[in-house]
Amino acid sequence: MARVLVVEDDPAVAKVLELALKREGFQSHLVRDYASALAVLGEDWDAILLDLNLPGGFGLNLLRHLRGTLGKRTPVLVLSGLRQEHHVLEALRAGAQDYLTKPFSPKELVLRLERYVASR
Repeated sequence: MARVLVVEDDPAVAKVLELALKREGFQSHLVRDYASALAVLGEDWDAILLDLNLPGGFGLNLLRHLRGTLGKRTPVLVLSGLRQEHHVLEALRAGAQDYLTKPFSPKELVLRLERYVASR
């Protein structure tokens, strides 16, 4: 069973993600703020779903820490309400595999996630 770290502060979005992941056989671990995500980022995750606007910090800094300081290649899918092109490009340049904007299709997200987890 693939382990997915879900970094999401919105309770409604987090619930949708947890249900969609569980239905498709993923084991999810939810954290709701920057500090909590930072504390578990170094664990061995099969993938990470990452929101950008988090209490206590900006999600792209977590991505940079994951890629730079920790040197991990864990697939990261950014899931954000930020639609501006510069945010998308910044996330992809920082090492995100994909960028989806809210609102999103849970089925599409899971399909994209499966592609990255299967290629590991």
